[in-house]
Amino acid sequence: MVTKKVSKENKVISNAGFISYILGIVSIVQAFFSPFTGIILSIIGLFFSSKENSDFSIKGKKLNTIALIIGIIVLGITVYVTYVATQSGI
Repeated sequence: MVTKKVSKENKVISNAGFISYILGIVSIVQAFFSPFTGIILSIIGLFFSSKENSDFSIKGKKLNTIALIIGIIVLGITVYVTYVATQSGI
């Protein structure tokens, strides 16, 4: 559930942008070690970043997009290397 807080300047601060930013950082790391998990986390982060238009949300959207691309590339390389290894009998 996304909660909203009111700061001293009476601006509404939502947690969706912050969650998206954190998921972007975590999904980039996961994209290298476990690409499927990185892809799933980046999709969730993109969902959260679409809920608002704050600084954290914009940065989170960029991080999650990068993580999604890295995750797809690493997953593709992993599948290719596994296929080649099974075909060559290694």
